[in-house]
Amino acid sequence: MHREQARGSRRAILSLLVGLLAFMAPSAVYAQDPRIRLALLPIDQPGSYFDLTMRPGETRGFEVEISNPGDEPIAARTYAADVYTIVNGGFGGRLRGEPQTGMTRWLDYATEVVSLHAGERAGRTFAVAVPSDAEPGEYITSIILENDKPIPGNGSVTVDQIVRQAVAVVVTVPGKRAPALKVGEATHDVVAGRSVVSVAVQNGGNIRLKPLVEVILLDRAGATISQARIQMDTFYARTDTFVEVALDGLLLAGDYTLRVTTPGTEGLRSEMKEIALAVAAPPEIAVEPGTVPALTEVVQTLGLGHLSIPLQHVVLYGMLAMGVVAAGVLLVLRRRGRSPR
Repeated sequence: MHREQARGSRRAILSLLVGLLAFMAPSAVYAQDPRIRLALLPIDQPGSYFDLTMRPGETRGFEVEISNPGDEPIAARTYAADVYTIVNGGFGGRLRGEPQTGMTRWLDYATEVVSLHAGERAGRTFAVAVPSDAEPGEYITSIILENDKPIPGNGSVTVDQIVRQAVAVVVTVPGKRAPALKVGEATHDVVAGRSVVSVAVQNGGNIRLKPLVEVILLDRAGATISQARIQMDTFYARTDTFVEVALDGLLLAGDYTLRVTTPGTEGLRSEMKEIALAVAAPPEIAVEPGTVPALTEVVQTLGLGHLSIPLQHVVLYGMLAMGVVAAGVLLVLRRRGRSPR
């Protein structure tokens, strides 16, 4: 139940985080909506985020600049938020009001709503205090700036908008680097009439990764149905997420096997794991569509001894056979009608 809730909340969060920045992207990006033009910048940093090396027990002060480059005043909310890895890798920042854990607790950055006039800029200082018992490795959190009140959308289907800007705060505690990647269970969903296969993955190491994951889908007889190579984006240390791939069609109900391989890169060992995948009968109504990399075409077969015939061929040959039988019956009936009694 917890995993299903996490998957549902993950999709909901992804749909809401319009304009959320990727980890390596510039952090001062103006919103597309002209009514929301907020900017967030790290001060006295060479890059677009805080990339720090600090030792256990060390405390240092830093500053960010929040600004309103727009033409109208706006109330902006700023706060610290946990960072997580989104599906297939990449930066995700927790929403307002969610619990603060891990490195986020190292920051002395209080939640505040700031009224910014048009063109106004303001500096905000904060401190980072590394615990004395912090272990070596990379740690990450973020500072968020967003409009405090949602902006109503336009058109027949309206969605209230909260546009977020984020600056990542990365602290590296010197010591041994220990990459680790674990592959978990697999699940099947139906999205927009297509099968979507998800594989749980966990970065249990102390550094971020960008792993390549190879997925091969096998039927019960061991025949390959589809395969894909997924180059993940940034996979943050001590986080877990999903590798998701979509097939071109809908899988038949039954038992399958996923062969998941992680090549030996970035200090990882090459590993292969086979995972059982049970596919239930498709629901009558598909869930909301998503955007995931596509696998190759789905070609499922019916095994007949050593003969394997694609399903679409079975249907075609069946129709031809029925036509031949029908023609034979008509021919026999005609001959019987012409013969003497």
